[in-house]
Amino acid sequence: MAACVLVLASCRGGEDAIARGDRLWADSAYAAALAEYRLALRQDPGDGSALLRVAHGYAVVGQLENAREAYTELLARDPRHTDQAVFDYVRLARRALQRGDRYGMAVAVEAALALRPQIGLADLAAPLARYYAETGQPARALSLYERALAVATPDSAPELLYEIGLIEQALGQCRSAIGSFTAYRQRRPNGARVGEARWHTGSCALTLARQAHQEGKPLEALEHLDLVLELGVPENVQDQAWFERGEILFALGRFEEALAAYRRVLDLNPSRTGQLVERAQRRIDQIRFGT
Repeated sequence: MAACVLVLASCRGGEDAIARGDRLWADSAYAAALAEYRLALRQDPGDGSALLRVAHGYAVVGQLENAREAYTELLARDPRHTDQAVFDYVRLARRALQRGDRYGMAVAVEAALALRPQIGLADLAAPLARYYAETGQPARALSLYERALAVATPDSAPELLYEIGLIEQALGQCRSAIGSFTAYRQRRPNGARVGEARWHTGSCALTLARQAHQEGKPLEALEHLDLVLELGVPENVQDQAWFERGEILFALGRFEEALAAYRRVLDLNPSRTGQLVERAQRRIDQIRFGT
């Protein structure tokens, strides 16, 4: 009985939950410390220092959702702790990336950006951009690719430019995409993706040519078609590009140039078969014989 009295007296006069948690934390016993902090918060739900310790503790032991919930409550009371929350979210994102959890990385970064939209992401920007690109979120990916490019080393920048070009093309931003693919080719003329960059450039140029033609801008359309023909890709549309060039020149009254374009359609189809060949031949006859 005397022993029990001594124990109870010791408990009453000893450390409280916060103090015990701090001591455990100093010994790197983070899970045990977190348990003490949670106890302190249950005992006094209005204790902001306990809530801060709980939020940070969850982050340190890797429990993102619990950390986010605690920080949301904490910041509603006292927004001065925003930077601590952002620091913890970014650290959680890096840990997720290290273990290959790209979804966890994305969730953690989103939490940080919700609090500080302009924070620097450094090494996280590129992998996060690729994650969004691969999960069908090109607009979000593009914003992060631009952040990654801003801090990229000269060695890593060309690959980012190529990937940015793919995203811009997917978003229908072909003019920007051509710039990105061209920048990649200039920076890495012998790169593994030069052929692909040329192909995508030609494809985008053809798209822009057709848009310009439809919008009544024949000279701009010719410029884009010239790029398609200069690059020689995509290979399967070269005869179509020559025909469209001929049609624009014909409409402009530049008949000799149009005639040369239609003849290139025939040259690219030595079997002289197909609707495109027939249309080109009719134009040739119309120019030559007025028929």
